[in-house]
Amino acid sequence: MRIVAGDIGGTHARFALAGLAPGRPPRLGEMRKYRTRDSAGLAETWARFAQDCGGSLPDAASLAVAAPIEGDTLTFMNSPWRLDRFGLKAELGLDKLLLLNDFGAVAHTISMTPGEEFTAICGPGDLPEQGIASVIGPGTGLGVSLLDRRSGVSVIETEAAHIGFCPLDPEEEELADFLIARYGRASVERVVSGPGLIDIYQFLGGGGAPDPNQAGLLWDAAIAGSDPLAGRALSILVRAFGAAAGDIALAHGAMGVALTGGLANRIAHLLKSPPFEARFTAKGRYRERMQRTPVRLLTFAEPGLLGAAVAFQREFGA
Repeated sequence: MRIVAGDIGGTHARFALAGLAPGRPPRLGEMRKYRTRDSAGLAETWARFAQDCGGSLPDAASLAVAAPIEGDTLTFMNSPWRLDRFGLKAELGLDKLLLLNDFGAVAHTISMTPGEEFTAICGPGDLPEQGIASVIGPGTGLGVSLLDRRSGVSVIETEAAHIGFCPLDPEEEELADFLIARYGRASVERVVSGPGLIDIYQFLGGGGAPDPNQAGLLWDAAIAGSDPLAGRALSILVRAFGAAAGDIALAHGAMGVALTGGLANRIAHLLKSPPFEARFTAKGRYRERMQRTPVRLLTFAEPGLLGAAVAFQREFGA
């Protein structure tokens, strides 16, 4: 059968047609990407996708969304979009619809991805085949989920990105104060995310008004080294990422961490550097455990889309 697989984040909505067959992994067609700020909501973007596909779509869909799957209305933390959880199937003209958190979808992809699709960041060995792995990735926000393979495959969607940011040196203490003054609270996501780089840059004295839409330009400059202050901001973000990834792994009881997403892949060389690993393993009496915990970076380009299709297959036996 064919379904629509969707990955709807704070900045982009991605869609692809997926072919499902029992006992075989989903096959994704061409991915189409739309900026969320260019549409009033999902229905309008859905109609654009249908038009781009020739005017008609399958009557089944699996949508991974950057929002907690709870209540009557799904509320995005990094987008003005809102989804009517129980009315969406009728609104889109579907017979079957699965809604799941976007990083729940990514964890479904991790569960079936071979080792060659990962690159080593730190720690020995591969992700545990029978244990728990934390799945973490920065983007417009910070996605976090838990993959439990102790008995079959179980995915737990979390909002761990919104735990408090824990400063580990005087500079980070000042950064936390800066974020609290701006937002009322300093969470990990305020630091370890695409827009987080803007806040760190401005904390260091970089000019400009807060504008998440300009995050891409700042990331380009930081990675290229064309703006030394942006590079310094990125080094703070990488250290904070390492510390947060280690804390999340401990909270999950994980013996493996999968990092994902376009931003993480763009800074893979920095994630492999000593500052990330030093912060990841600096957990006091649990340092030796963290040194044994493999951190791997998923290189597959569209894990949210594939994971949405995998989750539908598992849910409906397609």
